[in-house]
Amino acid sequence: AHLMVQTLAGSLALVTCKEPLRVSMTNHLRSLLQDHNVDVAQIEPAVQYLANENLDVACTLIEKAATDKAVRDTDVA
Repeated sequence: AHLMVQTLAGSLALVTCKEPLRVSMTNHLRSLLQDHNVDVAQIEPAVQYLANENLDVACTLIEKAATDKAVRDTDVA
């Protein structure tokens, strides 16, 4: 039961979070860089690079949290 729940919860979390997370990260990074007077020509490449480099790490953390919660909920049930 744990293996099934971990696989399903992890896959569902990964599929549903990846694109909204990318959009949120790029918007937040763009806002932070604009607030710190970074050259406008350098903002977009930096935002794209930082978002792409950190997206997999963030998705892994979300996937881990989802699987842990699913296991706890399964144990309670």
